[in-house]
Amino acid sequence: RSIGSLVKPVIYLAALETGNYNASTIVEDGPVSVTLANGKLWEPQNISEEFYGPVPLVRALAQSMNAATVKLGMEVGLPKVTREFVALGLEKEPPELPAVLLGSVDVSPLEVAQLYNAFANGGFSTPLRAVRSVLDAEGEALKSFALEVTPVASPDAVYQVNRMMVEVMNHGSGRGAKATLPPDLVVAGKTGTSSDYRDSWFAGFSGSHLAVVWIGHDD
Repeated sequence: RSIGSLVKPVIYLAALETGNYNASTIVEDGPVSVTLANGKLWEPQNISEEFYGPVPLVRALAQSMNAATVKLGMEVGLPKVTREFVALGLEKEPPELPAVLLGSVDVSPLEVAQLYNAFANGGFSTPLRAVRSVLDAEGEALKSFALEVTPVASPDAVYQVNRMMVEVMNHGSGRGAKATLPPDLVVAGKTGTSSDYRDSWFAGFSGSHLAVVWIGHDD
């Protein structure tokens, strides 16, 4: 299913890894027009249908600004962005299309969990498994699976994105969910929706737990 704004942390990570941006870098949230391969113009809007002008990256992500994110993604380059998805654990690289910058990426909740696993592990990825070990009748292990840990992203860049996703929960699009949690629980997360709210997503983590939720019209 289309994951909407769940793609944004991946885009911001790609930007930070270039070394040309940080959480306080200013990006312009304003009208943006991209000429597509068929010659048509793509002019994405913010959900609020207004623009916010120059904003730091941390605010653009916290408030899930579409225009600022598209400008950032185009500056970084679509090839860098789409390769980032593969680096974080997506098996198939998304097409190098501008719509990818606003979540036109069709994946399953399990695949989203694999992507966000790299954020939760500070830039390291571990393959998700449903089976930890196979035991005999006495409870002795017949077969176990070694833990695989692979570095997939700059820990410094991931740390900045994770702190930005904490702001998503505290002051941005995730604050409604954060209000239902214990006040001392630190959560990093991101919300996402597809066109006409057909799909609604949340992905987030705290401590050693990561959760991905999808709600929508599966028709």
